[in-house]
Amino acid sequence: MKQFLGGFAAGSVAAWAGSVGYHYLKGHFLINRHVDAYREHWESRLGDAKDGVLHYVALGDSAAQGVGASHVGASYVAILGERLAEATGNHVAITNLSVSGAVSGDVVARQLPLLADLSFTPDVVTLDIGGNDVIFAADNTVDSFAHSFEKILAALPPGSFVGDVPWFLIPGLAKRSKAMARRAIELIDRYGHHLVPIYQSMRDTGYLRYYTNTAGDWFHPNDKGYLAWADLFWAELERSGKVGDLRESC
Repeated sequence: MKQFLGGFAAGSVAAWAGSVGYHYLKGHFLINRHVDAYREHWESRLGDAKDGVLHYVALGDSAAQGVGASHVGASYVAILGERLAEATGNHVAITNLSVSGAVSGDVVARQLPLLADLSFTPDVVTLDIGGNDVIFAADNTVDSFAHSFEKILAALPPGSFVGDVPWFLIPGLAKRSKAMARRAIELIDRYGHHLVPIYQSMRDTGYLRYYTNTAGDWFHPNDKGYLAWADLFWAELERSGKVGDLRESC
């Protein structure tokens, strides 16, 4: 009987582990498909940059691309574009310069030059970066992140809307993300940009609810997670008076 129960328990654990592994691999495969599809979507929108519209420019990593959302319209960038259009009554052209897999140094090397070369003056600029700096520990330290992050902030238009670093619940990554978020918050304040508190919001969800806001790869936000990010950016857009200013100028 004991052998039977032991075998049954071991079999149940193995079945559970297999199920978890299957769903993770399935989610990871879907995420890889998102990377290409969502990049193509945003690249196709670059032609919307014309006169007489409100220009929203996004920089960052795969989170700004919307990877992990069930469709690109559920990304926080797309949601913000829709809210800006509704609040101002104007067409919003989104220029999404973000790149999946980017670290802070990539923003400096590749995205900032594109921002500087734009043929228009952005009305709204958002940035999220740092998640990959946390994950790719072999090539990125807290100091290297802060160094690149400061370069980014110095180059952004005054009063840009900048997220700090996402929270990770895995102990080693949690420590790195906390340290990077602290440095990010200090620098955002120093350069006079608007802080979007992604780290604290994610931390407040707690360990039990963390996975309810993440996609199948347990890393990127899902629709619920991106809506939470959009709410954070939007709250700061409203609090800063930016939405009111845009409404009056349109």
